[in-house]
Amino acid sequence: MVTLAENTPVGAYKVHRFIKKGLYNDSYVVMDEAGKPFFMKLFDMQRIPAKMLVDGTVEEIVLSRKVQHHHVIRYVEDGVLTVEGNDCQYMITQYFHGSLLSEALRTGKKFWAEDAKGITVGILNGACYLHSLNLCHNDLTPRNIFLEDQQDGTVIPKIIDLGHLHAPVAGAPSFPVDDLNVEYVAPEALKGNFTEEGDVFAITAILYTMLYGKAPWPCEVSETEPYFSKKEKARKARAEALTFPERDDVDENLQAAIRRGLSLDRGSRPGSSTMRNILLGKDSPAAPDKATRADKKVEPTVKADSDDKPLTIQKNKTGKGGFADVAGMDQLKKEMTNRVIWVLRNKAKAAEYRLLPPNGMLLYGPPGCGKTFFAQKFAEETGFHYFLVKGSDLGSTYIHGTQNKIAELFKTAAEKAPCVICFDEFDSFVPARGSDAARHRPEEVNEFLSQLNNCAERGIFVVGTTNRVDMIDPAVLRKGRMDLQYEIPAPDMDVRKAMFKIHLKGRPCSDDIDIDRLAELTAGYASSDIAFIVNESAMVAALGDETICQRILEESVRCNPSSLAKKLDRPRIGY
Repeated sequence: MVTLAENTPVGAYKVHRFIKKGLYNDSYVVMDEAGKPFFMKLFDMQRIPAKMLVDGTVEEIVLSRKVQHHHVIRYVEDGVLTVEGNDCQYMITQYFHGSLLSEALRTGKKFWAEDAKGITVGILNGACYLHSLNLCHNDLTPRNIFLEDQQDGTVIPKIIDLGHLHAPVAGAPSFPVDDLNVEYVAPEALKGNFTEEGDVFAITAILYTMLYGKAPWPCEVSETEPYFSKKEKARKARAEALTFPERDDVDENLQAAIRRGLSLDRGSRPGSSTMRNILLGKDSPAAPDKATRADKKVEPTVKADSDDKPLTIQKNKTGKGGFADVAGMDQLKKEMTNRVIWVLRNKAKAAEYRLLPPNGMLLYGPPGCGKTFFAQKFAEETGFHYFLVKGSDLGSTYIHGTQNKIAELFKTAAEKAPCVICFDEFDSFVPARGSDAARHRPEEVNEFLSQLNNCAERGIFVVGTTNRVDMIDPAVLRKGRMDLQYEIPAPDMDVRKAMFKIHLKGRPCSDDIDIDRLAELTAGYASSDIAFIVNESAMVAALGDETICQRILEESVRCNPSSLAKKLDRPRIGY
């Protein structure tokens, strides 16, 4: 099948970029009339086996039509395209901004236990949904997990590539198996039996890989060797006992959960909903007695959090890259090191000179320029506990509920002192009293004012980020509360060069990359724009099984104009 050229029409879409060639299909990025991107699979009907068709339609398309879940790639539409006289079927699916999990692991990244568990729970949520439809994914590996970037800096795992999606199979499956990664294939699946518990084995193997940077039982295989040879190597590797390299943040319960999920005996493995509950702490990681083990399948359920639960804020692990991960901002980093970190680390000297660190710092500037990122890296540099707080974390439907949560947050922070609290979009927490935004919330603003008073004495340092300084109550910004105020502007030429170097570091890159040229092409871009460009380029390269090169990077720049292009033309408000 010939590769489609750029701008080739496909229904209501146009081809934007070729990604890779598969056994029976080619992958592309396509654009709709509004310029919104989507993924497309184009199936070669002359190559695809008859057993992969359902009434003449590709089975992957038929099954994908049924799937609608926020942790699974979403079907959009399908159709038929004639290519050189041959009818090809195509399927359009949603497009993601982020990177493949395999790409992060390829750079040697190891995830903190809480982060790895969070990603695994998201994958299990998607798997629970598929299993409730009596479908198994059958090819869950880091290459088929996409980490979609969110505006608040978090990621949502997405299960992608439904080419092996099928009802449970006992015997020879209709889908191809030669392309499966045997390191993530359950023992019974190596014999042709693909089940829900097989997906759990694969997901647990992904969790192990995120923690330790390698598969549970690594085995050296090449893509070109026969599948039976790969299977034999996997079986021999699993004759060895499962080991757990020492990590402070992996406790006995998590090890027990992993052992159970990676049991070589399918009957000892939990179902997907049970495994999810184990990782959430709602079920014991110990395996139940086989005699009392329930045979009835548990359907996945999602229980909404009640509003009167105690406040729980995600605590990000500290002690990672710190300021080394921040491009530029040298003066700000120096000032924070001298005025805050030094004082908190040298308590005896600070007491002698009666020094106290500032109470808080306001970071303001255009969206996407690294305000929240800097706050997190500052916390990592200190090694202190760090809470990232969004508006929804403190919301409540009860009278005085939010006010109580604010007080509880500062109480918890004091108990964890020294501690950094970062309030994202700070203007939404402390709007100017008398404004429409604060009309029904004066007691909440008052509570903030009370808690911010001299909080440094309790070992709390507050960071607020905003692009609307004019909307913040003036009393919050006085000395003794938010003592420091810094503008985080769009990155200049030197900072953009440094950012490209940081984001490309550790990735498979070709020798033709011209950092100076990339920095010139991204004049006026936000920090988040540059991070996105590198991530998208890495994704394109990974899917195409090639190195990241100048051509791919410049194409990504061309397709992704600055998110600040219009904003920077407007008058600046409040700073």
